[in-house]
Amino acid sequence: MNAALNRSPPPKSAAAASTISIKRVSAAKLVLLFFLCLMVFVDFAKAGTCWSAMIRTSNGRCKELLREKSTKEECCQAASSSRSLTTAWSADELDSGTLFFWRVLGGGVPCSPCRDSCKDVECGLDKSCVIRKGAPKCVCSSKCKELSNKAVRSAGGASKSAVCGTDGRSYRNICRLRKRACRRRTTTLTVAYNGVCQSSCDKIECPQGKHCLLDQNLTPHCVNCMKKCPMHVQKKRQVCGSDGLTYPSACHLRAKACRKGKAVPIAYKGACKAEASCSSVHCRQSQSCLADLSTGRPRCVSCGVECRPRHMHGPICGTNNSTYHTWCHMMQDACQRGYVIDTMHNGKCRTTKGKMGNT
Repeated sequence: MNAALNRSPPPKSAAAASTISIKRVSAAKLVLLFFLCLMVFVDFAKAGTCWSAMIRTSNGRCKELLREKSTKEECCQAASSSRSLTTAWSADELDSGTLFFWRVLGGGVPCSPCRDSCKDVECGLDKSCVIRKGAPKCVCSSKCKELSNKAVRSAGGASKSAVCGTDGRSYRNICRLRKRACRRRTTTLTVAYNGVCQSSCDKIECPQGKHCLLDQNLTPHCVNCMKKCPMHVQKKRQVCGSDGLTYPSACHLRAKACRKGKAVPIAYKGACKAEASCSSVHCRQSQSCLADLSTGRPRCVSCGVECRPRHMHGPICGTNNSTYHTWCHMMQDACQRGYVIDTMHNGKCRTTKGKMGNT
């Protein structure tokens, strides 16, 4: 019996050792699993660089920095919450010197757009989403589509009717105009009025609330006239118009010119004087006084303005029967000659003394 009792403890000791061994293996697995999860988390939360996906080079690299030390999750959160293409991400943290090299000298930083498909992407009016170099991109629509009634009303015309643009060009319809504006990336090109472009206000029907007004080039525009000017104005606010009439203020002059349909330049400050001349009129420091040869009246004008092709359209014919490249060039010549030259009509003079201002 004693021998049997002495033989029973060993199995219990072996079982206990086996249990301890299993526990150690399980603990080791848990520790290993923990470190694996930690490594995955650290890799997922690795800080990188967040870029604007809207401004990228032709080869798809990023140049517009949004945020440094940003995780992919943080960077792409804006893109996921918005339906537009906004952000891209690169895994590397770059110091200021490396950033400068890649952005300015290296042609951009390799980056990955947060979106890889056109699903739920809203590009806006006149644009559509396409996949370029494996990434979605908003581009101007290649075909003119029927605009919505809301878009037509906001543009000021019928979708299938000709319109005149603010650039002085006639377009077959609003869609063609908006397509050109999209490709030129400009918001200033809009509908001036319905129908083909005209040389006078006679046949122009402006949208409700607007009036037709001829500018200094005698080009018609549909504009919003000032609804009201102050009733009680100090005498020192008076201005003399180039038409020889005194107005209570510059506001009153512009309002009447708008209703009349033709721009009236301010000749000088103060009430009009019958015997006024350039020797008796005080112009602003940036202005020069020119004599109007047809009326003998003085007029203060801004001289020394740099002429840029995009500012004015031409050519135009001046009242001195000379053709000018633009209205600005005509004003430059008037300042040099010392007398007023107005626009006689658009285009080249029929019988001209010579072309000026073509440089």
